[in-house]
Order: sequence, then structure tokens, then C-alpha cells
Amino acid sequence: MESPAKSQPAGPAETLIAIAARLVACLEKETALLVDMKMQEIAELSGEKTELTRNFVMCVRQAKDRAADYKALAPAVLAEVQDAMDKVEATARRNERAIQSARKVNEQVMKSIAEAINEKRVNAAGYTKAGTRPQPLAKKAAYTYQPMVLDEKC
Repeated sequence: MESPAKSQPAGPAETLIAIAARLVACLEKETALLVDMKMQEIAELSGEKTELTRNFVMCVRQAKDRAADYKALAPAVLAEVQDAMDKVEATARRNERAIQSARKVNEQVMKSIAEAINEKRVNAAGYTKAGTRPQPLAKKAAYTYQPMVLDEKC
């Protein structure tokens, strides 16, 4: 049998605290997945993170609109709201740092791949206006001339 307190709908402060707790858990999970570089699981978590963030922002806006109602709350409830807000902020900062680190690692991997591919390419040289081969500058790698078709009809 439910107690009378549990059968009543949660107030805006309780809703904010609950959503903040769920958002913190989601962000912590994403941060752990980023550290482990489990990109597929991060992608699966994206929808939940977006929805929780949207709900959290909506609750915060409502709290600002109802500032007088929040001032009337018990100090203990206000402390819980402030604690929830602080946890979200701290967790979001850790999550942001993890995202930036993962992005840097990803960019470095892509750069290394591109450099490895380009390393095997040959510097091709064109022709001068007179139609002659340009001469390489001193102390630089020699150019190679790649055959090319200018007009397939010839």
C-alpha cells in the first residue's frame, strides 16, 4: 500500500532533482564509454542524453519562472536543488573534457592515416607555359612526370 506522500505528484523541485540525477548518471556513463573508446555504445546513449538534457533545461527554466515558489521551499529542499545543479555542472565539465580528449585522439589517428597514405604518393609536376618540363629547385626531391592524356581523340 502506498503512503500518502508517494501518491502525490512530485513538485517542480523534486522533478528537477530527479531529472538532474538521471542526467548525471547518463553523463557519467558516457564519460566512462569515452575513456574506453566504445563509440557504438556512445552513439546508442546519444538519444537518452539529448532527451534528459532537454528536460533538465526545461525544468531549470521553469524554476527561474517560479523563483518565488522556490524561495518558499524548505531550506533542506533548496539545498538538494543546489546540490543537484552543482553535480550536473561538475559532471558536464568532466564529460566535456572527455569528449575533447576523444576528439583529439580521433583527429590524430585520422591525421596519421592521411600522412601514411600521402607518403606513398609521388609529387607530380606539370608543364610550363612553353610546354617544357619545369626544373626542380636545387636540394629538393626530384619531380617525377606522370603520363597523362589531354585529349582522348589524339
